[in-house]
Amino acid sequence: MTDELLNHPGAPTGDVRPTASYTLRVNGVERPVTDAWIGESLLYVLRERLGLAGAKDGCEQGECGACSIQVDGQLVNGCLVPAALAADSEIGTVEGLAGAGGAGGVQQALADSGAVQCGYCAPGLAMAVHDLLQRNHRPGEVEARQALCGNLCRCTGYRGALAAVQAVADAREAALEAELAAAEQAPKAAPAAEPAPAEQAAELPLYADSELWHEADQLIPAQPQGETPRTGGYAYPPTPPHGTPVPPDWQREPAAATDPFGTAVHQDAGAYDGTVYATEGHGPDGYAADGYGTPYTGYDATPAHGIRLPEDENA
Repeated sequence: MTDELLNHPGAPTGDVRPTASYTLRVNGVERPVTDAWIGESLLYVLRERLGLAGAKDGCEQGECGACSIQVDGQLVNGCLVPAALAADSEIGTVEGLAGAGGAGGVQQALADSGAVQCGYCAPGLAMAVHDLLQRNHRPGEVEARQALCGNLCRCTGYRGALAAVQAVADAREAALEAELAAAEQAPKAAPAAEPAPAEQAAELPLYADSELWHEADQLIPAQPQGETPRTGGYAYPPTPPHGTPVPPDWQREPAAATDPFGTAVHQDAGAYDGTVYATEGHGPDGYAADGYGTPYTGYDATPAHGIRLPEDENA
């Protein structure tokens, strides 16, 4: 029955498995993957499609740890992770541990401690040690054993791997102490000098009437002694300093009838009787006049403060 269905003229031909195209960010580099079956594991894509053969295919069941990699900072078994689901993640492999032109610190420590023989489990061990030291800079032996328990090794055992963990932790601690000591011995930076005030590119603008106004940041210069001319032709004597006694022979000068322009000025309002100001008789027909001689209807007197007004219905 099955053969009849497959050989039917309307039966699909070729590979009908669903595919997808995506991009993996591996060791900080964008790596495109096109037309890949959505069921491919991350280990398979790294090795067969991207050419990163560091991670090994041991059991394909997540038991041996030979395919250990990091996904978003977490140690995982690459054979159990669908590659299509890791498209938006940061992936780290053993190739990313290598230094400039050689092995990285963790890889070199594993080699120096005799933890490498056949090498099949070494990439997974290196990733496990790297992940441990990222989370714990000074792990104890129990913590190291717990971190390496997911990586199987039947060649050398685990003594060399535990020694490598201790060696890398010691080296990194010594490097940190040396860096701190160098920073303490370095001469302290001289305090930064205060910036010099910037020179003004141009003088501050003056007001439209530059003869009467001064710049905002300049003090008004002292006026010279003697009569100071003012705009309009008036001349006033200088004001004496505070506390200067009045000369005994000082007399009030009579007010001029007109100013220098010929305009009548205000006349003396007359003697003050202590109660009211007299306003009669300063204009024609008994009415008061302003300073320019224009008459206006005046009042008899201005009552002093506190004087009760006459009870007049028109008041």
